[in-house]
This record gives sequence, C-alpha cells and structure tokens, in this order.
Amino acid sequence: MHLLANAVGGAFKVDLLVVDEAHKIGDNQRGVVLQDAIERASRSNPTLKLVFISPATQNPQELLADAPEGAHTASFESDVPTVLQNLIVTEQVPRKPKLWKLSARQHASMLPLGVVQLGSSPGSLKKKLAFIAAAAGERGGTLVYANGAADSEDIADLISQLIPEVPSAPELLELADLARKGVHPHYRLAPLVERGVAFHYGNMPSLVRSEVERLFRSGKIRFLVCTSTLIEGVNLSCRTIVLRGPRKGIGHPMEAHDFWNRAGRAGRWGDEFQGNIICIDPQNAQAWPDGVPERARFPIKRGSDAVIEQGDSLADYLDRRATTDLADFEDPNQFEQVASYLLATFLRQGSIAQSSLAKRHNPATIERLEASLANIATQIAIGPDIAARHPGVSALGMQRLLDAFRNYKGDVENLLPAAVDSQDSYDRFVTIMCRINQYLFPAFTPDKIIPLHALIVVQWLKGFSLSRMIERNIDYHRRTGRSFKLPVLIRSTMEMVEQIARFRAPKYLSAYVDVLNMHLVALGREDPIDGDVDIGTQLEFGVSSRTLLSLIELGLSRVSAVALYEKIARDDLNKEDCISWVREHDAQFEGMDISAIILREIRAKLLPEGNAGAATSTS
Repeated sequence: MHLLANAVGGAFKVDLLVVDEAHKIGDNQRGVVLQDAIERASRSNPTLKLVFISPATQNPQELLADAPEGAHTASFESDVPTVLQNLIVTEQVPRKPKLWKLSARQHASMLPLGVVQLGSSPGSLKKKLAFIAAAAGERGGTLVYANGAADSEDIADLISQLIPEVPSAPELLELADLARKGVHPHYRLAPLVERGVAFHYGNMPSLVRSEVERLFRSGKIRFLVCTSTLIEGVNLSCRTIVLRGPRKGIGHPMEAHDFWNRAGRAGRWGDEFQGNIICIDPQNAQAWPDGVPERARFPIKRGSDAVIEQGDSLADYLDRRATTDLADFEDPNQFEQVASYLLATFLRQGSIAQSSLAKRHNPATIERLEASLANIATQIAIGPDIAARHPGVSALGMQRLLDAFRNYKGDVENLLPAAVDSQDSYDRFVTIMCRINQYLFPAFTPDKIIPLHALIVVQWLKGFSLSRMIERNIDYHRRTGRSFKLPVLIRSTMEMVEQIARFRAPKYLSAYVDVLNMHLVALGREDPIDGDVDIGTQLEFGVSSRTLLSLIELGLSRVSAVALYEKIARDDLNKEDCISWVREHDAQFEGMDISAIILREIRAKLLPEGNAGAATSTS
C-alpha cells in the first residue's frame, strides 16, 4: 500500500479500507509498517471508513484507539463457530509403534475415538506427520503443517508414497508442467501433484502457489503440506489439519493465538459440518512446551507499543543512532523500525506528545523520547514527505546518505544506478549496496555476498524467469566448483528473489534514489532523474521494460508476463499494444511451448470475454 501511495501521490483516494488479520499489527517488524500504512491512508482520506477483522481477539476495541477525533467507532465480538471443530490428540499405543490411539478433547476430558494402524513404523518426526496424515486424512482435504520449506517437501514426498495411485486429472498434469517449466525440470512439486499431493511455502512463484490453492479447494489435490505462509495469509479451509510441535520461525514454539488461527482453517463452511484438528504427541514437552493450547481469546498489542514500553531502551537506541556507526550495533533491527516510525511522526507533526500513541504510554517515557527525537530532528534536512514515503527506513540514515552525496567529489552521475541492460549495471549495484550499508542501514550483509545480491537484482530487473535464474545459479556453482544439492539451491534462489530482490532492494534502493534525486534537484541537475517508473515498483514486480510492466498492469502474474515477454520482440509496448499483439498471435500460442496454465491466464486477462472463453476451452 505504501508503494501504491508513493506511485499515485495525491490521487491516493480510498473510501473503504479492510484490514484482515488485524492482530498482525503486533508483529515485531511488519506490524509497524502495517500501522504506518493504516495511518497514512487515514491521513490522506479524512472520510475513510476502516474495518478491522481479527480472530479470537480479547480486546478488539484496542484497534480503535487511534481513530481520529470525533470519528464514530464500534466493536463487535462473536465466538459463534461456523462449523464444529474437533480437537483430536493422537499418541502411540505403548510398545506398538504402528498403532496410534485417537482421543477427542472436550474441555477437561478425553473421549476415546479408536486406533489408527500405520503401514510402517514412523522412525522420524517427518514420518510421524506423513504417516498419520495419510492414515487419518484418507478422505482428502487434509492440510499438514510443516516447520519449514524443506520439511514441507520431504513430508509431501512421504505422503505421496503412502496413498493409492490413481490417474492424474488433466489439471494436475498442467500444474506439473508449469512447475517444470516455471521453476526447474526436476522441481519436486511436479511429480507430487501428479499423485494429488503438493507442498506450499511463501517463496514459490505466485502463479504456482495460486494454482496449488485452487486445486486443493476443488479436491484435485488431496494432501497439502504447508508452512505458516499459507495458513496466515490465505483464506484456505480444509477438512483436517495435522500438526506436531508447530513453530513460528526457527526454534520459537507457536503461541496459543497463532495455533488457533491456524487450527481455525479446519472445516469448510457450506461443505462440511465439522473439521478435525489432529495434534500428534500431546504429552511430548519438546513438541508442546505448554501443552496443546486451550481455545481462548487473546489480547492485541501494537508492535510499536511493545517496544516503547521497554522504557528507556528505545530512547537510548535513538541517542546512540545519532552518534554511533551502525556497524557497532549488535542488533539494530530490534529498534530500527519503531525508531524510524517515531522519527517520521516527529518530523511531520513537530512532536509526538500530541500523537495518538502518547496517550497510551507513561508521560515520562514520552518526554524522554521527545527529547531524543528533537535532538535528531535538528540534524535532518530531508523533510517529512520523503520520510513518510519510506516506512521503516530511518530519516537519520537518509540524512547521512544525503551528506555523503554532498561530500562526493566525483561526477554526480556516478551515484546513479545504471540502466539494467547497461554493461556497468552490475558494478553500479554493487557500489550502491555498499553505500547503503555504510550510510543508510546494513541491509545487504555480510559484505562478501553483496556481489551475489547485486547479481540477483540485475537478473530480476532484466525480467529473467525464475527458472532461468535457477539455471544461472546452477551454472555458477558448477563453474566455480561449489557443491550443491538441487532442492536446496532451488529454494535458496527463490528465497533470495523474495528477500533481496522483492523486499530489501525495493525498500532501501527506492530510499537511495529519492535522496539522490533530492540532491540532484538542489544542484540544478534534474536531467539525469528518471521520471518513468520508480525503482521500488520495478523491483517489486521484477520489470524494467515498458512491455513487461504493461503486461503486469493488465493483471498477469510475473510468471506469465515473463513467459509472454520472451515471445515479444519490442520492449516499448503499452497496454493496448500488448492486447493487440496477443490478439494477433493467439492462434500461434499452441506451438510456442507455453504452459497451459499460463495460456489460460493470458487469454483470460488480455482477450475479450467471448474470445477468451473459446480459447480457454481449446487449451
């Protein structure tokens, strides 16, 4: 939403804003960015209607505490379930590893349900999840929760070996083809979906993820092994969900409200009367340190409030931030987001004492923060507008970057990123990332892998497909004699695309370019400023040409846009030109070796309804 507001400026007009999963305002990092986005929308739209939705919330009225003066507010609470949810625990029968007894927990009592017999002894944690899910979820519609992407692939593979083989539906074969062409010929998803099993995690291409979700909803995919990404961010229900020792992040046991948010996916409203939540090894203290959580309501607390309530810690960080090199901080991420948010608020209002957050905190704490912020504000000349455009990026860091630009003795054009197709583009990105680490924030660390980060960014901006980037990564490892495991390399490439090219790079490079443009204007050198698409938007979508951007503006996923762009000669087509090109070449698509799923999306998005319907039926 921040990118949208930056792109459209004064045209950022919103009548109704719905914030689903609103308790995420309490997340350590993302919560502050979410809070800032909501406040930004409210400031730009005085008549905005705002709706928060959050499951099992103890204090929903807390979300209304920052409503503008005089705004009408109301909270509505309901615990009425749309389906009956059965919490079932399963434990091994003593001395018989293939037999597992099932019991339904009803308040403080247990109701014995029976015994499940497994085909083989589950000798590992992954096998426990796979074997029990396959036995208890044989009707299909089964979600299995895994604690990481690698585990999700392994568990899905095990399940696929346990279920009867049936002829693959045509749609499953199409998804397998997309996985092989869009990711890698040996991507583990392809043979699994042919058997009606899949995995799902956040770094997968969006078109692959959405097709997995669609086929699971339709029942074509019977077992889906997922990480928290799917259960947190997608409205996907199931008949049965299977868990053992769920974690949130590495080594952090899942808290009760997160557990029940995930467990709440069990039961299909309108399709099923009930859903089953199967918890494995409930007595195992390592898996369930606090036991299987009881259903209860849970309080919401803003991430910013949690940091401010630490007393003087945040003010101490602000004081050090103004005088100390970032390299001397052990963990700047702990306070940087909230510190940046408060500094942007101070620059905009001239104080935080009158802001809505001040009334929720100790006056002495606010007074101390006010003094620290006032001291920093005297050092800053970038202005509140630029600070507001870059949530989570410190205005103090941007000021230090501006000072570095002012002290630069070379040609100012050397500070600019080069066009991505230019021969010196890669070297420029390496230099810029080093400069960002030094003055703005250590976002691309450790320094020794900045060249790899720059390479990923260049390939992403050039419009490389994920499969092409993976092949380049494989070639690099082979050429340099580095050993690798293909599944790990595929996942690590996906992760770098998401975390570097689509998150850190747009966040910090867009701030870099904004500050540099400010410096160029002050020098009277507006000529090098690129007035077309800002670098943040280019990186978010992985585009640098007008044609590729036009295809995405028309609604294509990046996977489909890149596949189509590889067939188009010109790089300067607008949206109307792209539609004309597709209409002219539609009859030739079948011979272009494009995935059927991609063809369906292209025809659905770019051709008139009548034409698209006819075309889809032939594919």
